[in-house]
Amino acid sequence: MDKSESYIRMCHRAEEIQGLWQPIYGDFYADAKGQIRCWISRNTASIRIKKGYGIWVDNSVIHLSRYTWLPRQDQLIELAQLPGRRYENIVQDFFDWSKRPYGNDARPSSRLFKTMEKIWLAFVMRQKFNRLWDCDTWVKRSRPA
Repeated sequence: MDKSESYIRMCHRAEEIQGLWQPIYGDFYADAKGQIRCWISRNTASIRIKKGYGIWVDNSVIHLSRYTWLPRQDQLIELAQLPGRRYENIVQDFFDWSKRPYGNDARPSSRLFKTMEKIWLAFVMRQKFNRLWDCDTWVKRSRPA
């Protein structure tokens, strides 16, 4: 599981992905301080996560905190699926795509991104939302490629 600052930034800026988050126990997320948490422990059980915000009550005070979902590789593969396409076809599309030059860079995504989560996130953002990572944000790109 990628817990790097760069993966947190990529996920935080992937608004389309964040908007798809349907929190379930076992999800990883980063809080506003950048701490990585997993939604399973006893102390987080009282936290409700809704639309990317953690909501909890402490001493009759309601707290609200912005969370960034950090999809695991299996969740990213699930997000990559398309209606009417077989799972193995999507995975083959991913491997073919990962060998081609990424955006304006001559290097393939498999050389640019250091973890499988980052590569799968870039694939999902490209295939589903037509966006490429420019080391700071997700930018809209033309459809071919």
